[in-house]
Parts: sequence; C-alpha cells; structure tokens
Amino acid sequence: MSQSLDAKLLIVDDNEGVRHLVARWLERAGFSVREAGDGMEAVEMIRRETPDIVLADIRMPNMDGIELARIVKSEHPQVKVILMTAYSSPQTIAQARREGVDDYLEKPFTKDQVERIARDALAEGS
Repeated sequence: MSQSLDAKLLIVDDNEGVRHLVARWLERAGFSVREAGDGMEAVEMIRRETPDIVLADIRMPNMDGIELARIVKSEHPQVKVILMTAYSSPQTIAQARREGVDDYLEKPFTKDQVERIARDALAEGS
C-alpha cells in the first residue's frame, strides 16, 4: 500500500462497479476517496467537504459531468475536475473545457492511467 497523499478525491459515477473499482485503485495509491452515485449527490458532498479532485463520469442521470463541473468550478475554482467518458467528441471536449474541466480520462482506462491523471492533477494544484 502506498503512503497517504493527504489528498481528497471524489469519484462520481452512476455505475457502481466502475466507481468502486476506481475508488479501490486510488485508495491503494494513497488518496482519501469518497464516492457519489450522481451529480446531485456529489454537489451536496462537495458543499460539506471540498475535495482536491473530482473524477466524474460525463454521462449520468439528473446531472451530467459537464453540469457538475460548472457548479464545482463556480463554487470551488481550485478543485481539479477530471471527466471520464467513453463518448468523447471534439464538441463535448470544447464545451467541457469552457466549463473549466481540467482533464479527460477515456474509457476503458487502466489503473495506471487513473493514478497518473490523479497525481498530475494534484501536482498542478500545489
């Protein structure tokens, strides 16, 4: 197990299996991880305890990842937002960048890719 990074990360995905798998990977990498099943739950959690990084699926019911990014960045501009997607298009990427999304992770991804993008986001924030 890796040493603690003293970094809080929130994973937001309506797919419980993906969410739990990514959480396990990042906990083993030393992150303090919380999980939310959708954007509405994530916003409530972020308002109670602000994470350093939000890693969110782009396609979710009720509130998609881009809307979540808009809210997070308006309330907490220092929080890094990374979107996970299997459906990236140049238009979606452009829209997400306008909303302040910091990076993308294309599905399917590996444990190493998840760890690297989270560590890179953390390094940019310090």
